[in-house]
Amino acid sequence: MRAQVIDDISEFRELRIAGSIEYRERSDGSLWGIAFVCLCGCGNESYLPMRGSGRPHEWDWDGNREAPTVSLSIFNTGMPCRWHGWLRAGEWQSC
Repeated sequence: MRAQVIDDISEFRELRIAGSIEYRERSDGSLWGIAFVCLCGCGNESYLPMRGSGRPHEWDWDGNREAPTVSLSIFNTGMPCRWHGWLRAGEWQSC
């Protein structure tokens, strides 16, 4: 499934558009993290803090805003669905 980059994830969460992402930036324009609507279709929002955010778990981002890749894998352990997968070259891939 292709990741759809949007400006305000709260609108898309209500519509339950799985895989939508919103870049969250610091005041200097650097990336703080990526919010996304879960891929399973549950409509829940999750968040990936990027390296340097100071959060306990951080992901690396390749800098591509059109077709982002993040590493580590994404495992929604706090959600009932427990979706697990990857975001690679702008495509969501389930494990």
